Amino acid sequence: MELSHRDLDVLKLTYSFTQLASTHLAELLFADVSRTVTNKVLGRLTRDSYLYRVGRRTAGESGGNSPYVYKLGRLGRTLLGVEGRQSTAVNDHALMIADTYLELRRAEKTGVLTVRKWEVERSLPPIRADLLAAVDYPAQRRSSSYFLEIDLGTEAPIRLREKVAGYWRVYHRSEEDFFPFVVFVVKREARKREIERIIRALPEEQREMVRVFLLGELIPQLMQL
Repeated sequence: MELSHRDLDVLKLTYSFTQLASTHLAELLFADVSRTVTNKVLGRLTRDSYLYRVGRRTAGESGGNSPYVYKLGRLGRTLLGVEGRQSTAVNDHALMIADTYLELRRAEKTGVLTVRKWEVERSLPPIRADLLAAVDYPAQRRSSSYFLEIDLGTEAPIRLREKVAGYWRVYHRSEEDFFPFVVFVVKREARKREIERIIRALPEEQREMVRVFLLGELIPQLMQL
């Protein structure tokens, strides 16, 4: 079967995030067509083994509905040269990374910003950034970039401190004039306050490069950095 350009975009985007919900794909790649068309395309790619339907996203994670979650299928992995098998369990962390990316693209549609560069799982030895985002703010006539750490509230304080320490080592090796802010993205206010307490206990120079924002408030907060 010959794949269309949009079919290939579906596979490439799914690979970038490891897993995507149908709602992510619909908004990012099928905004110009009906949901029926979206479902038909995803259904066809699944039947032909280019996509694999992992399951449904937890109810309430996407406006109260439970969309299907997809990863690359056997032929999708072959087509893109992806080795090995991926987990068959729904990956909530990967889906929240996609949620965060979607917030950036929504802001781009309104003209608030332009996404100049993005990368999932950016390697920064000794750590990996969940999402690198470099953006331009046309109205403010400036550019900025961020290392976005997607937090589900499951990591212990010591692990969060280790992450910041890792970024601090990356900062000292960097030769760039501007080092991106490290932004923890959370969904709940209680978790936000918890990470803020951890940040306040860090050395002052490390505190300066770290922020924590709620996902729903991410864009306006980034615009103030």
